[in-house]
Amino acid sequence: MSTRIGTLSRAIAIDALNHVMTRRQHADAVLERLFKHHVEELRPLDRAFIFEIVYGSLRWLSKMDWIMSHMVDRPFNSLDPRVACALRVGAYQIFYMDRVPDRAAVSETVEAIKKVGAGNASSFVNAILRRVARKAEYFPKPDRETQLSEYLSVQFSHPQWMVERWLKHIAVDRLEHFLSGNNKAPPIVLRRLKSRALPEGEDLATYLLRTQGISSEWLPLKTALKVERLPQFSTCSAFAQGHYIVQDAAAQLVVQLVHPAEGAKVLDACAAPGGKAIALWDQGVAPENLTIADTNQKRLGVLQENLRRVGLEPAEIMLGDVVENVKDKVFDTIVLDAPCTALGVVRRHPEIKWHRGPSDIEHCASEQRRLLDGLAAAVRVEGELIYIVCSAELEETTQQMHGFLERHPNFETVPLEHRIHDYYRRYITRENELLILPGNSDDLDGFYAVVFRKRQS
Repeated sequence: MSTRIGTLSRAIAIDALNHVMTRRQHADAVLERLFKHHVEELRPLDRAFIFEIVYGSLRWLSKMDWIMSHMVDRPFNSLDPRVACALRVGAYQIFYMDRVPDRAAVSETVEAIKKVGAGNASSFVNAILRRVARKAEYFPKPDRETQLSEYLSVQFSHPQWMVERWLKHIAVDRLEHFLSGNNKAPPIVLRRLKSRALPEGEDLATYLLRTQGISSEWLPLKTALKVERLPQFSTCSAFAQGHYIVQDAAAQLVVQLVHPAEGAKVLDACAAPGGKAIALWDQGVAPENLTIADTNQKRLGVLQENLRRVGLEPAEIMLGDVVENVKDKVFDTIVLDAPCTALGVVRRHPEIKWHRGPSDIEHCASEQRRLLDGLAAAVRVEGELIYIVCSAELEETTQQMHGFLERHPNFETVPLEHRIHDYYRRYITRENELLILPGNSDDLDGFYAVVFRKRQS
């Protein structure tokens, strides 16, 4: 990596991290936007380097801040956000990127701070990062015995409120494993589309090895292929022609719970970016029986592009509040992948740790209740409502299930044993829930799902 590109890459990383932290934006969306401004300058290797810095800095952000708080002579949160992000980016390289020489991490980050409009702080950033690189200082951590939540918060880089919340119902050793798992890069899993087989029946794993040199392994789910890295979509004809999509194994698993009868009318109530709708179609739901809904025009644009790529044309695409849109409609099956805190997929979206607060859990639970109650009326008698969230918080999962059944006694839960792959039945609870906790032995994202059936009144 040339000095010029090295400086540019770090400047983009600082800019991206600043946008994520100050504007509460998603890291992937920020990076996608910034990369479009430097299409000609950045190679795939440069983009991967930037991804590593940004996502790594987000994973270890509070630990970096703790270290910096022992280096600067003022409160760390009082610094210009661009300067704070530059220090995080530099410290992350020094502590976690062994292939980057410390001198390069310092000098290139100092040059990068000038590119993001905070050049007056370059001497300050240089001095602090040089001290970090010498590693001559001892940074005392909170005492594990007397300050357990503070210790875990620093050691595993999670907000203290999250740690305190989870300590109430998770044993310390299990929680350490859980927190550590949240800081690891997630596996990359593809969904092979049975309805879009490769020419001459070629196996997807063989195709990716032959065309892109990507090693892979099939998971117990017949559709799930774990790959060592993402394919280069721009040069992958199988992706362009809709032979596969990117979808974690847990997301593939929850869609298996949807078992509509032939000819059933199905609603995907919160559909963007389209993975569930595509999976439902791949499992046999006819396009003319599939209705798709979402509240956001921009997300619907992404969804429509994904549907177009695989050749799926649903019966209807609805924009706006789904409860209002279905007031005069009835469906045999409604799939509600509800808005949630997404605390089950922190490893995939580490910014969630810093964007969420305690009040967000109840806010999400309230919206989930509204959607469940509103959609219940649109379920045909003997029809099903499938509730899904990528969270394991009680307010969004088991408590939500109990509350719905109390408010709607004409619904019951459906046993899941015969709807799910034998290997994954271990994740079914005694109350007919699919509960996948983060940090599990199968390296699945955290997910929850329950199937409600509407009975005769």
